Amino acid sequence: GGEKEKEKEKDRGQGHWLSKHFPNQEEWLLKQAKEWWFKGLSGLCNELSLGENHDLIVEQVRERSAVLERENGHHIVDGRSRTHLQQACLALATNKAISPWVGDTDERLVILSRLLGKDSEAIFNPLQKVAIMLSRDKMAMISKRLKLLKLDYGQAFDMAIQEEEGECTLQVNSCFYARFFQEMGSPELTSVTCCSVDSLWFDSSVIREKARVEFSRPSSISEGDCKCVLKLVTRQTEA
Repeated sequence: GGEKEKEKEKDRGQGHWLSKHFPNQEEWLLKQAKEWWFKGLSGLCNELSLGENHDLIVEQVRERSAVLERENGHHIVDGRSRTHLQQACLALATNKAISPWVGDTDERLVILSRLLGKDSEAIFNPLQKVAIMLSRDKMAMISKRLKLLKLDYGQAFDMAIQEEEGECTLQVNSCFYARFFQEMGSPELTSVTCCSVDSLWFDSSVIREKARVEFSRPSSISEGDCKCVLKLVTRQTEA
C-alpha cells in the first residue's frame, strides 16, 4: 500500500509531457485529436465505399461520442484520463455508427485500429529504425519507452515496472480501456485501443532485427487474462 502510494506520488510529481510542454493547451490538443479522428473516419468511409453515407456516419459519431463523454465524466481521475475517455468514446461511437454497413465485428476492429494509428506504421518504423541505429545502448532506449508508457498512461491505469539484466517488464494490473469497454458492453474494443497502440512501439521487425530485442505479451487483459504483461528481452548474440 505505502510503496504504491509513493510510486503514484512520484508519477504525479513528474507530471505529463502534455502539461509540461503545452501548458494550458490541453483543450486545444484534445479538440485537434478529435478532428483528426473525424477526418480519418471520413477518408476511410470513402475508401470502403461508404462515401454516400460518410456525412451521416461522422455526424452520428460526433454527437454520440459527445454524449458518452458527458455521461462518463466520472471516469476522469487526471489529465491523461480525459484523453483516454475521449478516445474510448470515439471508438465506441464509431463502432456503433458503422455497424449497419460493416456487419462483421473483425472488419470493424480493423477499421478502428487504422483510425488509432495502424496506418502510421509505414512512417513510424523508418523513424524508429534511425533512432535505434543512432543509439549506443539500444536496449536502454527501448526500455525507456516502456517505462515512459507507465507515466504516459496516467493514474487511470495500475502499472508496475520490473527490471533485470537484459530484461524489462511492464505489468498492467488494471486498464482504463478494459474497464470502460466492459462497462459499455463492448470488451472487444480494448484490443484495438490500448493494445494496438502498444504494438506500434514494440512489436516491430525493426526492434527485433536492428536492436536484437524481443518483445512479447505473455498475458493480456483483452484476451481474458487478469493482467497485461509487456516484456522486452535482449537476444543473445550467436557465437
